[in-house]
Amino acid sequence: MIKKPDVVLKKIIKTYNPVSVFIYGSRARKDFLKNSDFEIGVVTHTDGFAGSNKLNDTFAKDGINVYLFKLDDFKKGIIDTPFQKNIHLRELIAAGKTLHGEKIIENMKAPAITIVDVMQDLRFNIGYALGALIAHRNKDFKTASLEFYKSCLFGTRSLLILKKRKFALSYDEIFSLSKELDLDIYSDLVTTAYNCRTGRAKYSEIHIFQNISYLNKFIEPELMKFFKKYGNKTLIK
Repeated sequence: MIKKPDVVLKKIIKTYNPVSVFIYGSRARKDFLKNSDFEIGVVTHTDGFAGSNKLNDTFAKDGINVYLFKLDDFKKGIIDTPFQKNIHLRELIAAGKTLHGEKIIENMKAPAITIVDVMQDLRFNIGYALGALIAHRNKDFKTASLEFYKSCLFGTRSLLILKKRKFALSYDEIFSLSKELDLDIYSDLVTTAYNCRTGRAKYSEIHIFQNISYLNKFIEPELMKFFKKYGNKTLIK
């Protein structure tokens, strides 16, 4: 938990004079864990990213991450992020909650999701799956577990979007809806990933390799097959 939420908010306001401050991620969705970080979005009239680094250094020990968004761009759905932009923006809009200032996030329209968006997101998660393998080999088991379950569950969401036209926000929702899918030999893998998330299980090295196969040999061909047949069709409006 944030020990002194008012102090944190006051520092953000003093540093950026923001138009809006909102919380997102698992802390906003309510499927957070005891040690989950706080993801804070700060909408400003200017970029001011140099200040963001200073503030993040200040808050890092409390598990608080501050991300800046330029007002004009943000309202147009233009964000600078390594994540798949439309999917990430849809997550922000669906789960974000304003803490201070204008209720911008609550009044934005979520972007449509196309098959290309989903393919890009899956590729990102395949990268995450590789990161899990590298972390495991470096004996960074905490990072390996995190990247394993995130890549597996968010990769499963890609299949859910394709097959069920549903956009699951939380890990709980992804796992629940995954039971509606035919995951063949990978059903137990998804269960293990979810249990790693909730602390009821630990991954093994074989899960790391199975996850890479699950994403690139089971899910990706389904996406490619759909794209080749229908082109860049909208899956969620």
